[in-house]
Amino acid sequence: MATLTTERLLLRPFRTSDAPSVAAYATREVFWRYLPLEPLTVETSDKYVGDRVAGGMPDAEGTWTFAVERHEGGPMIGALSITVRGKARHSASLGYGLDPDWWGKGIATEGMRTVLAFGFGTLGVHRIFATADVHNERSWRVMERLGMRREGILRGDKLVRGEWRDSVLYAILAEEFAALR
Repeated sequence: MATLTTERLLLRPFRTSDAPSVAAYATREVFWRYLPLEPLTVETSDKYVGDRVAGGMPDAEGTWTFAVERHEGGPMIGALSITVRGKARHSASLGYGLDPDWWGKGIATEGMRTVLAFGFGTLGVHRIFATADVHNERSWRVMERLGMRREGILRGDKLVRGEWRDSVLYAILAEEFAALR
């Protein structure tokens, strides 16, 4: 199991004790409005945490999901993930979700920069990509701050509560990430 650190954050495996923290932020409409999920509840948040704990790191699908915690303590404030894709394992996708109370403080960018370094370094992937709803400007701005390039629009990519939504696609290559460091 991997634990990563940044200047302000500890990225660690999930613990069952994280369930109340996840429920506190993930059940808020502002958190899940762009996600292709049904509105989250305390029960679905508990299941999410239980699945992360039981699945380990990486889980059976090749996903490393990190709970985000501040160095000074307090409850976990989000989750960051990287999933290695394909048989050749040369590419990976990113996912992230933070407590809305922590949006706009550089937490996602700081944490995801470390996850990118983990993906390119430890996991040895060549290309890492992520998508976001075309209306979720906060999310795609994070990707831009990470040095990821917009590659295009995935039309009708996600079904969000009965409506097909477009996604923006961003990616970065190992050599591009290395040049940023």
